[in-house]
Amino acid sequence: MKKRSLLLSLSMLGLMLLPQTSVQADDQIGGEINILSWGNYIDFALPDFEKKHGVKVNIDYYADEQEAMNKIRAAGVGTHDIVFLGAGFEDIAIKQRLIQPLDESQIPAMADVFPQVKKVKDDGKLYCGTYSFGLNSLIAYDPAKTGGKITSWKDVYSGKYKDRIGKIDKSSEQVWRTALSLGYKYGPLTDEEWKAVDAKLLENMQQVRTVYAHNDQMAQLLGSGEIWIGDSDDGSFRQAKAKGLAIELAYPEEGMTAWYDGPCIVSEAPNQKAAYAFINHMLSPEIQARLPKELGYAPANSKAIPMLDEQTKKDMDIDALVANLDKIQFQYNLGADFEKRGIELWEKAKTTKVQ
Repeated sequence: MKKRSLLLSLSMLGLMLLPQTSVQADDQIGGEINILSWGNYIDFALPDFEKKHGVKVNIDYYADEQEAMNKIRAAGVGTHDIVFLGAGFEDIAIKQRLIQPLDESQIPAMADVFPQVKKVKDDGKLYCGTYSFGLNSLIAYDPAKTGGKITSWKDVYSGKYKDRIGKIDKSSEQVWRTALSLGYKYGPLTDEEWKAVDAKLLENMQQVRTVYAHNDQMAQLLGSGEIWIGDSDDGSFRQAKAKGLAIELAYPEEGMTAWYDGPCIVSEAPNQKAAYAFINHMLSPEIQARLPKELGYAPANSKAIPMLDEQTKKDMDIDALVANLDKIQFQYNLGADFEKRGIELWEKAKTTKVQ
């Protein structure tokens, strides 16, 4: 599920009560910091940061990462301090020298971020902190209908659930659900791998009852019993579960894709000390422990987990999520040609499905 769709509905749930640390004189930095961010994404965490460090936060909101990078170029490096970028977009920003490598020694909280969600690049450097992340390529199912637990795509397409399976109408999702089921790793595919994905997807589609446009429809179809199994992501599953559906979530044995998003320091940032303090604040256990109720995301900081109440842990399925982190394969931009080929493959699969 796209992370932005959760923000407005979940931001009204209220603040989670957590102990606040006292302000120390040596925490004070002063001045200001200029941040590029999504709307209503980090606002809940800003008052504590401003109070602790005496730094005034100036936010410039953007609609998507491309607009954010355009804003950096238009203003010129040396104007903004922090930009929030998602999976793949930081690669573009690195190539265009819009962001700088992070000095982890200045971000103590980074040491407690789950290693599976820290994205060190091929040059061995880390450019962005992981503030939030989410899992795609998951399986939602009704155990009362399936008669047992689902653990893999092999289970889903075993033939036992023919005409009771739903698929999300997203080409990239279908390419990677199928590719992972064949044992491929996230990244460019060879022509032979494309052929195998094409054949497997066509085969799987013969067991599919319906294709739905969005995950609200998935919840409706599962609730009505029209489908017993559906494509999902962690956020959509939680929303469906919150509606009272007696469904479960499977983390496929074959692996899953995921997105991440977080703060990066803009090249030649004028307020470097404040920028590092800000990243440390956003990755701190105290802020990370508020993410489930503020935004609906699981914490990226391992020390935030014990700070969650038991109901939140249950609602977020935290234990299962943490146990499956090693299966994550983070998405990134594979280029226009890859996207075009994926769209063509998925459109063909939809039109050739046996009705």
